Amino acid sequence: MLIKGSVCGSSNGLFLCCNSRYTYGSGYYVYDPLAKECIPIPPSPSTRNESLYAVGFICNPNSAMTATCPDERNFRVVIIKSFIRRMIEIELYVFSSETGLWKHIVMNNPDGFAFAPHWLLSFSYDGNLYFMGRTSIFVFDPYTNHRDILNYPLEADSMNIMSFGFLGISCGGLRIADIGQNDLRIWELIEKNHWDLLHRIDLSKKMPQIFCANYYKKVAGFHPYDGDIVYLHSYADGVFVCNLRTENFEAVLGYEKTDISPFQLEIADLLESSSPSSE
Repeated sequence: MLIKGSVCGSSNGLFLCCNSRYTYGSGYYVYDPLAKECIPIPPSPSTRNESLYAVGFICNPNSAMTATCPDERNFRVVIIKSFIRRMIEIELYVFSSETGLWKHIVMNNPDGFAFAPHWLLSFSYDGNLYFMGRTSIFVFDPYTNHRDILNYPLEADSMNIMSFGFLGISCGGLRIADIGQNDLRIWELIEKNHWDLLHRIDLSKKMPQIFCANYYKKVAGFHPYDGDIVYLHSYADGVFVCNLRTENFEAVLGYEKTDISPFQLEIADLLESSSPSSE
């Protein structure tokens, strides 16, 4: 189920939400759908500045949700001052649920990094936060402050990935996709900077012509448990679920003329079924 609303991150059973534009760096709260509890996050010192921020959220990276009591959970909220020119210096703020405080961090990144303009949400995987960039991925562990850079696949088109692609998780692995013209490609990370091409398909032979002719079509998400399923989206034509093994493509009705965030195809229906408003 696609979830519309203010969700801007999820990790280990908790959701980071925002009651304003998440890029403003304020208005965040954490929602626990099991306890039906909202935890407000105090404004960060960054709100004094007029900047746009990339956002990350991670909870108990070394603990399974089922083995962690709510009182024992700890989480981090990360906001990074975004920039579209390649920069060596990265300025960020990290909120810790343990201290209830924000910490200001400035770090140098010798490889340089530039954010993709419309990819200011990150996601948590394997204890790190992953932020999409124009030509690479910024990886950050807010518990240790360790950071790294992952390059895009060598044969990939970074402009296509940034504009029409997707970075996410499927079957426990990190995957990235791009779509150029009607050429859909999906890779999985094997080791640092080594990507294995899993799928490649010509959409013009499978999808409706009206969808294929749309320049602004994009990869919208991966199925978390079925590595053969990918979601495609365009504002005009809505969402399609695509099985790349059987080459079966079906429309998901009700999302025509709808803009979606990357996370709306990654989050299960836990929020909607467990939130107080659904009762």
